[in-house]
This record gives sequence, C-alpha cells and structure tokens, in this order.
Amino acid sequence: MNKRSIWQWVAVSALVLGGVRVGVARAQTAPANAQQQQQQPAVVGRRDVTTLTPQQQLRAVSRMIEQMVVARRTVSQMLDRAQQEHDIIKVNCLNDKLTQIDVAIRSAREHQELLQTAVSVNNNNQRNHEYSLITIFQQREQALEIEARQCVGEESAGFGEGTEIGVRVAPTIPTEDLDLVPGGLIEVYVPPTLSPVR
Repeated sequence: MNKRSIWQWVAVSALVLGGVRVGVARAQTAPANAQQQQQQPAVVGRRDVTTLTPQQQLRAVSRMIEQMVVARRTVSQMLDRAQQEHDIIKVNCLNDKLTQIDVAIRSAREHQELLQTAVSVNNNNQRNHEYSLITIFQQREQALEIEARQCVGEESAGFGEGTEIGVRVAPTIPTEDLDLVPGGLIEVYVPPTLSPVR
C-alpha cells in the first residue's frame, strides 16, 4: 500500500466515525426537541387557542360565521349589479369568488358542528383543532372578499370603508422641475470628420 492510499483510507475512516458520532448525538437530543414542540400551544391569528374556554370558542365561531354570511351577501349584491350592467368579465370573476365563499361558509358550518360535538364530549384537542380550522376558513373568506372587490375595480379594496389615504412630501424634494434646462446652457458638440472625402 502506498502512502497516498493510506491517507485516503484514514480520511474516509475519520469521516465515517465523525458522522456516526453526530448521528448518535442528534438521536439523543431529538426526543427533547419533540417534547418542547408538543408543549408549545397552538396559535392561530396571533391568539392563543388554548386560552379560550369552550363557550368563548363557540361564541367566537358564531360571530365568524355571521361575518362570513354578511360578506357573502355583499359579494352577491356586487354580482347582481354586474349582471344588470351586462359586464361578463365582472360576472365571471364574481361568480368564481362567490362559489369559493360558499364553500368556505359550508366548511365552517360543518366544523362548527364538529366543534360543538368536541365541546359536549370535553375533547380539548379536537375542540382547538376545529376552532383553528374555522379561523382559517374565515381568513380565506376575507381574502376572497378583497379579491371580489378587485373584480369590480373598487379602489378601496383591502382598506375598508371610509378609509382616507394622505400623502406627505418630504421637504428635501425639490419643487422645481429639474428636467427643464435653460436654452443658453446647452453646448452642441460636432465630432470631427474621419475622412476628408466624406
């Protein structure tokens, strides 16, 4: 065996042994990390789901579904106006958004029933899971309502009713137009000819 092959064998052995040690160390710390992840409470929409009582969750879900139904009514009215205007593009866009909102509302109602069942049998994990899903359905419906407003070209989409937007101009920005240059300051440069014949 030459020196080069011996050094290659030593390097490969060191890499294998180092990999085994790292794998063993990770395997020993993995259960601790898994326990830490399981102990963290479920958070949806920056609110700790586990801190709500079952009755608070049921009331919150009822309010969420009512808001979703009100938003559906608003999108339906926009669809009616688009149909009266015979605007096919708006009608198609709003029809799509309304169908998706209907699906979100139907899913939220189904999970509301599952939430009520989980509350009645005192299953906290299932109750928190159902509440989280209904919150996600409400967020989806809110996004669809914004998209529906964009279908009809409402400029206030995403800002809400009565929102005023102001503009402040920094005092360091010049007020005069710098693109306009006075006529006498421009010098015209004519390059010399390359050939006396041309």
